[in-house]
Amino acid sequence: MWHLQDQSGNNVVSGTKPVAWSAQRGGWETPETCYADPDRLLVLVDLPAGVASTVAHIDADVDEIYRLAIGNRQAEYEEAERQAKAFAEANYAGPVPSMVQSWADPKGWTPEQAADEILQQSAIWRGAQQAIRAQRLALKEQARAASSMADLVAVRTAWAGFVAVVRAQLGVGGG
Repeated sequence: MWHLQDQSGNNVVSGTKPVAWSAQRGGWETPETCYADPDRLLVLVDLPAGVASTVAHIDADVDEIYRLAIGNRQAEYEEAERQAKAFAEANYAGPVPSMVQSWADPKGWTPEQAADEILQQSAIWRGAQQAIRAQRLALKEQARAASSMADLVAVRTAWAGFVAVVRAQLGVGGG
């Protein structure tokens, strides 16, 4: 349900059918009528649209963080993690896995250093993934349960702060 509110926040009119501003008619138009507002003093408050927009924004931010952090290399990173873990669990004995060696060579590191670095970075990423998922799911549900635009603003503010922290922790910046 949407509402047209005056500048004091009082509902002037409400409805459930689509509503949009019509510059041609100088008012807020539904399929049945036009609510005159030539000075555009009324504010459209559409909670369901706000909820949908907030949920979509949260998902888009997560997709962007993943794109910036790992791009299309998820399978490669998971294989490197798997090989490094197996190598470390074998007390760094036996043949050096190719994914570990390919990280050691350009760095001038030992295979042990490379495996440890791969595992350290994997742990950081796994922790970030868990935090992202928990916040994403929690805040999407808070958005869906919002009973006012103020509730949605609170969700959006919490999400924006969380995204800034995660981006900084992962070194992907942006925004």
